[in-house]
Amino acid sequence: MNKYRNFGLATILVISFACSSDFLELTPQQEVADTEAIQNLDDYKSAVTAIYNKISLANWYGRYFILVPDVMSDDVKQHPSANRARDYAEYDALDSDGIARELWEDVYEAVNAANAIINSSVDVPDAVKAEKDHLVGEAYALRGLAYFDMVRLWGQAYAINGGSSPGVPIVLEFDVSNEPSRNTVAEVYAQVLSDMNMALALMSNESRSGEATLLSAFAVKALLARVYLYMEDWQNARTMSDDVIANGGYSLITNANYAEQWALGTMGSEAIFEIAMTTNDNRGSDALGRMYIVEGYGDYLPSSDWSNLIPADDARRSWLLADPNLTGDFAPDRMVKYPSITGEDNTPVVRLAEMYLIRAEANARIGGNDAAVQADINTIRQRAYPAAAAVSAAGAALVDEVLLERRKELAFEGHRLWDLMRTGGDVVRTNCTSSVCTVANGADRVVLPIPLDEINANPNIQQNPGY
Repeated sequence: MNKYRNFGLATILVISFACSSDFLELTPQQEVADTEAIQNLDDYKSAVTAIYNKISLANWYGRYFILVPDVMSDDVKQHPSANRARDYAEYDALDSDGIARELWEDVYEAVNAANAIINSSVDVPDAVKAEKDHLVGEAYALRGLAYFDMVRLWGQAYAINGGSSPGVPIVLEFDVSNEPSRNTVAEVYAQVLSDMNMALALMSNESRSGEATLLSAFAVKALLARVYLYMEDWQNARTMSDDVIANGGYSLITNANYAEQWALGTMGSEAIFEIAMTTNDNRGSDALGRMYIVEGYGDYLPSSDWSNLIPADDARRSWLLADPNLTGDFAPDRMVKYPSITGEDNTPVVRLAEMYLIRAEANARIGGNDAAVQADINTIRQRAYPAAAAVSAAGAALVDEVLLERRKELAFEGHRLWDLMRTGGDVVRTNCTSSVCTVANGADRVVLPIPLDEINANPNIQQNPGY
């Protein structure tokens, strides 16, 4: 069978668990049907760990899932020597592109692992049933996150064409003969909501480790707040974000500790869910931060379009480091939000500051509560820049204030392109070091190509326009 049908569409024939490892090994020498590989609680733990390990890879949250949409935006510009992901910055990637192919494979392998957990039926003692339920809930939530990530990469924004644009194939169980077609964007979002809400019914409020590197029910609510925001379901976006802020037990990093906290590689009390990059388990030379820092590849730079938005005394200027070797349009700064030379910066997936901004945007779009919107914007803006004047805008103008603060606060975390897509904005690069300086909202190439190998393996799958 073609490799890409097996991996890409989650029809992996076998899954086995190596006794000496925490992650899944796909070994044909030990053939076991996927759901039969899970026999006890330890197998559930190993299988869930396999998904987290997959998510942390350089092709996903370890690097490219964050980097690619940012280099396609107006917050990032190319260094003259840039080559990694350059085709995306230039909007001329091919359907044979390795980034798209490997992302597709990794995400569907994670989906397949989640399917094995979800579809297994193993009785465990009553004393550990709640733990098993939490693990299954994590599998649902991670599958939901995988589909949410995929539909943003390969599908147009939810608001375009009423969600009827092609999304990605939804695969929920093992079927060796499966050749699925693409579900619509709306159908994929519905699956994301189904998975994440099922997760909430199974999970406890605390993660298994007590740390933000594993999912908790509150982390799932935070992800749901983002999903609802992208769907323009303002009421549910507000409800979820408000719950996380009020009841999740998280707290914002102070202004005094803000720069230091990023240097530590974790957002500490502000982190709701982040991907762990430890001394023994990190992406090394493939790490996200090394795409920016001069000690790494230094392929990409913060655009002046972004840096000019940040006042001199704003804590977020700590993400910028002057480099005298940069001249002309490439000057003056490097981006050092992820400063570890060895790649030990955790990747933030969702953090508390975003919840304030989601709640603010939801309230602004619902209308009628300007004071609450202003208070949430002020909380984030004045945390970074205590001297900032309080927000005085009202009505529709408040949406612009929220989007501005999102751009400043969440920069280089993979949000900017999708914020433009979902709000109808064009990519306009004033400080442009690329051959492409303007990209219209909804343009064909704001989404990735379906990998050519997948197209060749599955006659039912449709390529994105423009590739």
